[in-house]
Amino acid sequence: MKTHEHVTLFEFMPYGAPELMEVARRYMVRGIMGAVGVLFVAFGISFVTNVILSREEKEIPVVVVPFRELSAPPPLQKTDAPPQVAISTTVAAPTVGVPVPVPDAEAPMEQTIASQDELARAMPTTDITSDGSQQIVVAPPTEEELPKFGEYVYVEELPEAIHKEAPLYPDLAREASVDGTVMVQALVGKDGRVKDTRVVKSIPMLDAAATAAVRQWVFKPALSNNKPVAVWVAVPVKFTLH
Repeated sequence: MKTHEHVTLFEFMPYGAPELMEVARRYMVRGIMGAVGVLFVAFGISFVTNVILSREEKEIPVVVVPFRELSAPPPLQKTDAPPQVAISTTVAAPTVGVPVPVPDAEAPMEQTIASQDELARAMPTTDITSDGSQQIVVAPPTEEELPKFGEYVYVEELPEAIHKEAPLYPDLAREASVDGTVMVQALVGKDGRVKDTRVVKSIPMLDAAATAAVRQWVFKPALSNNKPVAVWVAVPVKFTLH
């Protein structure tokens, strides 16, 4: 009977220590909060200490040198004199230029403009003969200075051909079917006649015929300041088979 009662009492008693289990959670929370508080206090003390130490003035090391060990300062004035530069004396006294009078430049002679009659006499004209044909009348040739080939001559009016001579087609060139344009430079004098020729674009089999034809051309001479002048002019001579 006793045994049965003892077993029944043990069956209704809770397992372990219920008193400790009830207070264990409260102790754990208090311990954690206390540890966190200690950490905050330690961090605050460390932060305040660093701030105070950073604000303190740093000591600058000073080196003290005894007065006897100091050397004397350099002198303000240099004792060494600069080297003297030798100045050579003039051998002869300079002479002053004396202006020499020169004669005044003579003004060029006044130029007169040729009249219409003088121009008409200088330029070639045409007359009608009794049989109705035109005859070219050219002023008599006079001695003149002719420009060299390639020399520039200022003109106001270029020469104008008033009589053209057709070239003779060479038989050899015709048989060889050679054609084209030969460029001839002609020197036209004051009288309108061709004084000289130069071939600048050549066709070997046609050059002689082109030059012979251009030498028979007659031009109205070039004018410069209303006066006839000699000048080189380009004359194309064309050869066609058809």
